[in-house]
Amino acid sequence: MVIASPWRRLMASLIDGLILVPLSFLLMALAGINPLAQTTTFVQDLLFNWIPSWAYYVIFTALYGATPGKMALGLKVVRTDGQPVDWLTAFMREVVGKTLSTLPLLLGYLWAFFHPKRQAWHDLIADTLVVRPGQAHALPVKSSTH
Repeated sequence: MVIASPWRRLMASLIDGLILVPLSFLLMALAGINPLAQTTTFVQDLLFNWIPSWAYYVIFTALYGATPGKMALGLKVVRTDGQPVDWLTAFMREVVGKTLSTLPLLLGYLWAFFHPKRQAWHDLIADTLVVRPGQAHALPVKSSTH
């Protein structure tokens, strides 16, 4: 396994955005809200952007270890011991961790560019790595001997 570069992770995130933005617009349209013609309230943002996004990331990460964007680029989220991510780990990474990574001007995401294992704050909070499975080791990945 090779630890994924922050650039590859960014590209995966952009692909996920290409899925999530139209989904958000569809949900708003179904609720009778025109997302292009008016500003949204905090509650509307929560209902039509944040909750669907959190659900998307948690469900895909917990079930498959990757969102469609990560799948398209051959990436996978694993625990630092190399084991698959469970539901609690996915929630801590995708909801708690990414919220904290976002709040201070995206500093938590930028952290991955400087961390030796390319971990962003949400990876550190959830004890995860983003890897390219099936590749030769480029950076060491701690493995479990249990």
